[in-house]
Amino acid sequence: MPTVLIKANASNEQDVQMEVTYGSILFDELDRQGKQLPHGCLAGSCGACRIIVLEGAENLAEPGAVEKDTIDSIKSNYCSSGRSELVANKNIRLSCRAKVQGNITIAVLK
Repeated sequence: MPTVLIKANASNEQDVQMEVTYGSILFDELDRQGKQLPHGCLAGSCGACRIIVLEGAENLAEPGAVEKDTIDSIKSNYCSSGRSELVANKNIRLSCRAKVQGNITIAVLK
């Protein structure tokens, strides 16, 4: 079973590692196991479930058209608001659309 390591974003948090089912949608699998990530529509349109893949990007299925469009919009919004450093050269995905095919390390993109 693949593992997902969720890196802590704050000093009062701890990293969390969980095993997930191969081919499962990241958000659904973590939610099923009691770990909630930020979310909104859960359809890939709002971008509230955005994550940064720190390691193992090749272990996620390729993003579909809806996810690609939403990620492009997220990057554009960060850049237009002067916060491009938060998304530059980073692998952004949506946890509600990303299918896990191997070990990954992620962080929530606030």
